[in-house]
Parts: sequence; structure tokens; C-alpha cells
Amino acid sequence: MRFRLASLQISLEEDPDINLEKVLLFTNNVPENTLLLLPEMFFCGFDYERMEHFSKMAVSVLETLKDVSRRKGITICGTLPKRGEKGLQNAFFLIEEGRILGERAKVKLFSPFEEDKYFVPGEGNPVFETGFGRVGVLICFELRFTEMVSELRKEGIDILLVPAQWGYARREHLKTLSRARAIELQSYAVVSDTWGEFKGTRFAGQSAIYSPWGEVLAFSEKGDTLLLAEAYLEKVREVRETIPMD
Repeated sequence: MRFRLASLQISLEEDPDINLEKVLLFTNNVPENTLLLLPEMFFCGFDYERMEHFSKMAVSVLETLKDVSRRKGITICGTLPKRGEKGLQNAFFLIEEGRILGERAKVKLFSPFEEDKYFVPGEGNPVFETGFGRVGVLICFELRFTEMVSELRKEGIDILLVPAQWGYARREHLKTLSRARAIELQSYAVVSDTWGEFKGTRFAGQSAIYSPWGEVLAFSEKGDTLLLAEAYLEKVREVRETIPMD
């Protein structure tokens, strides 16, 4: 089965409406039958002082993205702040055919960035059954945790999604780990990161799409960029048959 994978890399502004407008403008260039990944906290960033307000805004943001998904025939994924029963969470969402197919909250919170002071961790690392195959998620910092990768490998995912706001000083870590995860999972890997500076922190870019063989299908370090690559589920099966790891 042939389809497209897309990763959006943007710099963030303090005005969330500007960030959302950027995203919507780029969706005009996303072809039908594409899985599009947005960066972590793509419309508001980690602006903790206004996070409660942004969690309320997120409801309308999701409705807007559901409409885009329905009209354009694309699947849209990313994270945003969400108020749950236990508190505020950094919540991943997957919208397919205009409806939310699945959600999960970030499990591993990045304490050097004080995420653990403002968010409560999620539980579990589910795999999402989509029209593009089995999709697994590692949200930014979670990319470092081999136990989470092992769980996804046991589930036999076809695509790994990595929405991120990864610091520039650790940019080589993001690039190396992302490609390594594609190789060890023998799956496609899509990384969507922010770039530039936001509220005093410089971000890495390094957004990319990797094949199950570890090939670099698309990559960007700087600039507001939409990365696109063709993908085939047959490629996943071919790699796993060539190098069996079960």
C-alpha cells in the first residue's frame, strides 16, 4: 500500500493564533492520503504561565484540525495541553477522517525543562490502528527510553511518530536516536520538531522522515518546512524478512 508521510517543522511565536495559522497554511500543501505530524505543543509552546488558558483553546484547535482532516482527506497528529481528571497533561492526538481516533498523554516528562512541575504524566503507550498501518508514538524526551521502544517493537508498529520540542544543544542526540529507532523498530520514523528560539530556549530542528532501513527520506535543520515522503507498508515487511529479529 502506497501513502505519504509528512512532517511539519516551524518556529514558534508567542501568539498562538499565528502558530495555528502557520500550520493551517502548510496543510494547503499536504496531499490527500497523507499522515501529517505536527511538533509537540505546536500552537502554544511551553508557555507555562498561560498553559491553563491554552488548554481551553485546545478544544477549538482540535475542532479546526478535525475539519481540515475531513475536507482534505489527511490524518493529523501532534500534542497539545489538555486538562484531565488528574491535572494538566501534554496530550498526543491522532485525527483520521475528521475524528479523533486516539489519544495518550506524555509519560516521561522532561524535568530539566520543568515539565514535571506543570503537567501530570500519562499512563501506558498504546498503539493506534490507522489506515496507514500500526502507529506508535514517542513524545520528545520519551525517545531516549529503550523500554518504551521495546514495547512498540513487541507490538510490531509500522510507523513511529516523534512530536518534539528538542533543545538545540542536544540536536545530535535527536538526529542519532531518531534514525536508530527506525533501524531497530524496522519501521518508518517521522520526527517533527520546532526550530529557532522561543521564550529564551533555542530548539534543534532536525525534523526528518526515515525508512525502515534507516534511510533519510527527508530532513531539515532550519526553517519553516513541510517534509514529504512516499511510504509503502510492503517496505516494512521486506526489511523484517531480510533481517528477522523475532
